[in-house]
Amino acid sequence: MEILLVEKDPMARDHVKVGLKQFQELSVTVGDGYQGVGELRTKQFDCVILGVDPQDNESLQLLQHLRSFDQTTELVVITPSRSLRDFSAEKTKYGIHTFLPSPIELHEFFGFVGRFLERRTDRANGPVRKAPKQPVGTGRSD
Repeated sequence: MEILLVEKDPMARDHVKVGLKQFQELSVTVGDGYQGVGELRTKQFDCVILGVDPQDNESLQLLQHLRSFDQTTELVVITPSRSLRDFSAEKTKYGIHTFLPSPIELHEFFGFVGRFLERRTDRANGPVRKAPKQPVGTGRSD
């Protein structure tokens, strides 16, 4: 599974990159700014992880630019914890799947990765079918 990581903060970028590399089924491409987002025009990614600070107009413009030409790729936004509550109102507007607060908290990050892998595995395997439950006491014990 291909992931594009575009994050200006070197510490957050390195934490996410190292964390993602722990999973052999994930391949990470690190990009920078508009050129990084432009990778979506030449290659298909399963997910984009984008650093956005609502108080930084440049990062908001980068988010808008990304969504101007790609509305379908799953988008995860890394945003400062202080902005999380206010920025979460924009989730639907920009088609944001998940927010990761910065500084990156390990349990939230690995929770996101686990859910992402589970969704992608379920999609790849098609609909999950469960065996019908048998009523208690109707089975034979020969």
